[in-house]
Amino acid sequence: MTKNLELFTKNPGQTTKKLKHVKIYDQLYALIQNGTYPAGSQLPSETTLSAQMNVSRMTLRKALALLQEDGLTKNIQGIGHFVCSQSEDPIKQPLSAPILHPVYSYCTETLDSVEMAFRIEPPTQSITDSLKQYTPVVVITDRWYKHQGNPLAYSLSFLPIGVIGTNQIDLNHTDQLLQYLESQCYQNMNCCRRICSHSTAGNFTASTYTLSNENSFLLIQETIFDKDQTILVSNKHYIPSDLFKIEFTL
Repeated sequence: MTKNLELFTKNPGQTTKKLKHVKIYDQLYALIQNGTYPAGSQLPSETTLSAQMNVSRMTLRKALALLQEDGLTKNIQGIGHFVCSQSEDPIKQPLSAPILHPVYSYCTETLDSVEMAFRIEPPTQSITDSLKQYTPVVVITDRWYKHQGNPLAYSLSFLPIGVIGTNQIDLNHTDQLLQYLESQCYQNMNCCRRICSHSTAGNFTASTYTLSNENSFLLIQETIFDKDQTILVSNKHYIPSDLFKIEFTL
């Protein structure tokens, strides 16, 4: 799928300072997981939370948006934010037909280039929980998809470091990592789980570029499994609402 795309890479392996709203997300995530804010409880008001965490309301709202899109909280307009009950993953069945990368499948615009950057970090609790396995470090990959130089969509991927070794991906050659994420992982997987929802977090998650002036996105949260039901890749794909279309043939 990537053979017709022009690849631009940033400095691979560069150390990126964690964004403030991501730090607040991690803190709130931990408080939810340890029972400080149990399922069904209401979070303190935004005014109280921002004061407790010593951040601006804008930073807090970005963190709350990420919690909401991950299904950890829900916002009831005019009342507040509530912690959701976490359901177990459904039984995952092998696919009977191959699937395609969702950005190419669901974006209505033709994409002609992709810019990629990656970094290697110790996983946070939320990343470890999403991957459902121990990994000493995780490879975090950003990809910005472009049409005639304009960024239109964005993908954020998390890979356990073991996947890099098993698939003999040389991180000195970023095209190998891109090839795995864009096509090889879909060819080698046993099954895939996708959740489609609406998100307002696309622009600040993509950070480097503004993808949409409307700040409205289709979010595809995607988990790719091998034959042993071990997670190979956890993805978040953002497509502006005015550029997505999903077609089903049943």
